Amino acid sequence: MRRLSRSSYRRVLAVLMAAYVLLMLFAWPAVRQVHAPAARIALALAPVVPVIGVIALMARRVMGGDELEQRVHMLALGAATALVAVASLVAGFLAAAGVLALGGDVLIFVFPALCVLYGALHWRIARHYGGGCR
Repeated sequence: MRRLSRSSYRRVLAVLMAAYVLLMLFAWPAVRQVHAPAARIALALAPVVPVIGVIALMARRVMGGDELEQRVHMLALGAATALVAVASLVAGFLAAAGVLALGGDVLIFVFPALCVLYGALHWRIARHYGGGCR
């Protein structure tokens, strides 16, 4: 697999995230006005498509790295996933006990939380191994 340059990665990431933002600004608000089930499902899931692209892009970046880069990515992803899972479990138990009033729409924030934690942990782990912020 050909290694993806940092500038290519950032360019494709910017396009995918711009598509996501545009879909959230224009398609997502229209979900509540559309009554046809198929159209409503398509509009509701449209923002997922660029997110899947970002995940595929990230997988390509990880697979194109050397062993140390892969290790840093996997450690950061594993730790971020564990932290988000524990936070979700705690929130679920508190919601089930009636302590927190959470709706299903809170699930929209799981992936962004995972991304933010991954970014912070990747930076920290890379610094631990003597690397920069790549």
